[in-house]
Formats: sequence, structure tokens, C-alpha cells
Amino acid sequence: MRDPLKLLLWIYFLLLVLEGALRKWILPGLAEPLLIVRDPIVLAIYCLALSRGTFPFRPAVLVLAGLAGLSLVFAVIAGAPVFVAIYGLRINYLHVPLIFLMGSALDHADVVRMGRVALWLTLGITVLMFLQHNAGPASLLNKGIGSGEGGQLRGALDKVRPAGPFSFITGPMAWYPLATAFAFYGWTHPNTYPRRLLIAATAAIVIAVPLSISRSLLFSVLVVVVFGLFTVARDVRRLGAVLVPIALAVLMLQIAANQDLTAAFSARWEESTVQGGGMGASIFQRFFNDHLAALTVIGDAPLFGHGVGIGSNVGARFTTGSLTFLLAEGEWPKILLELGPILGAMFILFRCWLAAHVLWNAWLGLLRHNDGLGWMLVGASMLIVISGQWAPPTILGFAVFGSGLALAAAGGPAEPDDETEETDTADELEEEPRTPLRT
Repeated sequence: MRDPLKLLLWIYFLLLVLEGALRKWILPGLAEPLLIVRDPIVLAIYCLALSRGTFPFRPAVLVLAGLAGLSLVFAVIAGAPVFVAIYGLRINYLHVPLIFLMGSALDHADVVRMGRVALWLTLGITVLMFLQHNAGPASLLNKGIGSGEGGQLRGALDKVRPAGPFSFITGPMAWYPLATAFAFYGWTHPNTYPRRLLIAATAAIVIAVPLSISRSLLFSVLVVVVFGLFTVARDVRRLGAVLVPIALAVLMLQIAANQDLTAAFSARWEESTVQGGGMGASIFQRFFNDHLAALTVIGDAPLFGHGVGIGSNVGARFTTGSLTFLLAEGEWPKILLELGPILGAMFILFRCWLAAHVLWNAWLGLLRHNDGLGWMLVGASMLIVISGQWAPPTILGFAVFGSGLALAAAGGPAEPDDETEETDTADELEEEPRTPLRT
């Protein structure tokens, strides 16, 4: 790979997948410093872009810089520790310009290549999750961060929610929607990926859903499927292409049910629906309570907030010595309590605008090129841009990287240069020997 900027983006992508493995198994003693393992890569990308004159100095990035400056001022007024404030600035603002930079630095072919790697990685991630699902909570495979403190979250029937190579289950929750977008695109655009790879990756995605014991993962995957079906509805010629993965999904779910791989997921689903008053109420509470809670928190938040970064686990450990949700578990309430009602609302609106901006560009790409890759990648990343918890570095990474891929893919596949072809043809005709006229 000749372009160092693209190489750095590939390193960012691979570290996003392997960060948890580094923190859990390879370098557990460096688990806390490895929280920011991708930050030097981001800074290197920015420095390289600045040296080339390609850094995205656009109004959105300038607004982001203004929000960061105000956040620092508010944190000083609130008396927040300097280290915590700097870490909070890193959470909210440092990685976001990468979205716009990826949109200009990568093209559709680059995104397709990353998708091929993602589908191959999905096979290994699902195998690892299968092993973790069948292992006990005390198994090395289900080790927690650092020296094992905390472990992984329990699901149901004494099963651990397998995190794969990621730090926690939030990693698979963000990974599989991305993999679903690439798999759906591969099925609806023949010859993009090998058919055997598509079959294996689709099966892996379907099996991973019950293995995860996560309703959020199921919901996120279904959102991407809905985005994909919308692209099929616009071009009914592709309708037949989705019948194969649908049939494969039904078959794999039947096999999983026969092997009791869905037992823990079913138990968790029944438990949550009973507690939530039914399936519809449970889903509503799970995905909308955080947003509704922001309406009650906004009146209780101090004008200048408690300080950016205070609501993160790092902020809690630095100030209290223990890992906990110091302010609020939901993202929007945490933002309002950290930044205050005015600045917090501005940052929430910025994140909503950012998701809408990427969505709009992907929509235009779908209309202009009849290519739904960017559109489906938006389905995989939009929700975590709007209200995903950015303090965990994995969620932040997928929000940024998924959105950047969506912007890059929105440009559509490269089209043949008709003018060049016509010129070449004309040159060939001129170079043909001419038969002399006979009199």
C-alpha cells in the first residue's frame, strides 16, 4: 500500500478489532494505557493530512473545535481535574474529524476491500464467541480487562455474553451490524465478494445473534437489514439475490435451535419482555429511555456542568477510585450533566446533525449511483453516532469509522472513462492502414 494515509486508516481499523485482545490477553498489565491505543494513529493521520493540505477545515469541524474549547472552560469553572477534562475532550471531540477525512481520503474500492477483510474477520470472531459461549464465566476465554477484575457480563442460564476479541459485549454489538452491511451488499452486488465467503459470513452473523444474548445486537442487525431491503425495493431486479441469504438465515437459526445455542438468548428475551410488560414495551424502554431521561436530567444539571469526562469510567476511577457510572449510564443524560444544559444540548444537537449529514450524503449516493453500500453502512453506525456511549473506546471507534466508511462509499464505484475509450478507439481507427484508391 503506497499511500501512508490509507495505511494508517487500516491500522486504525485493525486496532479497533484487536484492542480488546491486547487488553485482555496479550498485554493485560497495560489495559488502561491501551484505552487510547488508537489516539496516536489519529494524531498521525491528522498531521499527515495537515502536511498535505487535506485536513477537513470545514464549518462542522470548526464548530466542533468551538465546542471543545467551551467544554474545557466549563470544566475549569466546575473544578474538574485537569486530567479528567483532557480525557473527556478526547472522548467527545478528538476522533470526530476523522469521519470527514475518511470521506475524502478513501474511495468506494477502498471500502469494498475493507469489507472483504471484515467478512473474513467475522468468521473468526464468531468462532471465538462460540467457544466463549460454551466456556464458563471463569474461563480464560471470558477474562475481563486487566488482571481479570470484573469479568464479562452475564446473560441468562449462567452464560456469559461473549465479547469475542473485544473488551466487552459492546464490541460485537457494533461489529455485526457493520458486517451485515457488507454481507448484504455482497449478495445484492454479485462478484463483489466470493460466494463462499458470503455464505460463511452470513451464517456466522446469524449464529452470532443468539450467541451474544444481546437484544441490542439483534436490533442493530435488523436495522441494517431494513436499510438493505430498502435498496432492494428501489431495484426489484435484486430481489432474487436476497432470497438465498434469507433461506440461509432460517436454516442456520433452525440448526442453532436444535443445538440449544438459542436457549440463553430466548431466556433473556422472555425475562426482559416479562419485566418490561411485553415485547413492544421492552424494546421501547431499552432504546428510548435514555433519550426520555435526558428531559428530566436537563433541569437538574448545573449551568456549567460537572466537567467533561467526569461521567466516564476513567473519570470515576480518577475521582472516586472505583469503576462506576458517576453521573448517568445513558449517553444523553451523561452529556447534559457533564457539560451543562446549554452546552450539553448543543453537543447532542451536533451529534444528531452529524448522523443526519452522513445519512443525507449516503442517500444522495444511493440516488446518483444506485449503489447502497454507503446507505447500509449508515444503518450500521447512525444510532451509535446519535446516542451511543462514546466513553468506551470501542463504541466511539465504530461510530467514527463506520460513518467515515459510509461517506467514502457514498461517492459510488468508479465508472469507466467513456471519453478515454472513445479517444482510444478513434486512435486505433486512424492507425489502421488505408487501402489506396484504384483508378
